[in-house]
Amino acid sequence: MAHGNVGASAWADFVRRDNLFENAVRLRYFIWTIAACTDPGARLLETGCGSGATSVLLSDLGYQVTAVDIDEGVVAGVRDRYDAWVRDGRLSVEQIDMLALPWRSREFSIAFHQGVLEHFPDEMIVAALREQARVADRVVFDVPNAKYGERPFGDERLLPVRKWRSMIEEAGLTVERVVGRGFPRWCYMLPYGVFARWGVLRAPGLLAKMGHVSIFVCRSPDTAS
Repeated sequence: MAHGNVGASAWADFVRRDNLFENAVRLRYFIWTIAACTDPGARLLETGCGSGATSVLLSDLGYQVTAVDIDEGVVAGVRDRYDAWVRDGRLSVEQIDMLALPWRSREFSIAFHQGVLEHFPDEMIVAALREQARVADRVVFDVPNAKYGERPFGDERLLPVRKWRSMIEEAGLTVERVVGRGFPRWCYMLPYGVFARWGVLRAPGLLAKMGHVSIFVCRSPDTAS
């Protein structure tokens, strides 16, 4: 993954520790959000795939997933680790720059990424979103916001939701909704149903605002209603 100033060794260590179980638990709201936007069988594109775990989990749900990353070593690692998925056609992994995607307009239903854009300056964020909007009907992404409070790699930009909205709009996309995840502990005193799959996805804006991580569902320009 092109992680701004993140050192190659730090990222390699993170990928080595990564596993499907922890990602399935940690990213369940992100995966559920994508699943709520399009049916299994749809073509999805992950830009900046890192460990590849999110793409693998979505491919297991029946989506046709293409995972790309600019880092040759990352791509080789994902291909090797998930060789069975690649060989039977459930997953495609390519070395591609997210700022120069080779596909024609609207070849994908959704372009998605998690833990990527917070490592880049404004102009690169806007350029990446604009390019993703070109090749997909929707862009769904997950970033830590100003409430997050940690910088595991040291260069994360912990921006408020309004700043993310501003860059999304500058890229020409429309924000359909914002979903939160990573809530303060006191939130879990609320009824269990609030945190079930459809509870969180349909929760009022207050719950989304409480999340330390924000999931943005964005519609590309010429598909906006």
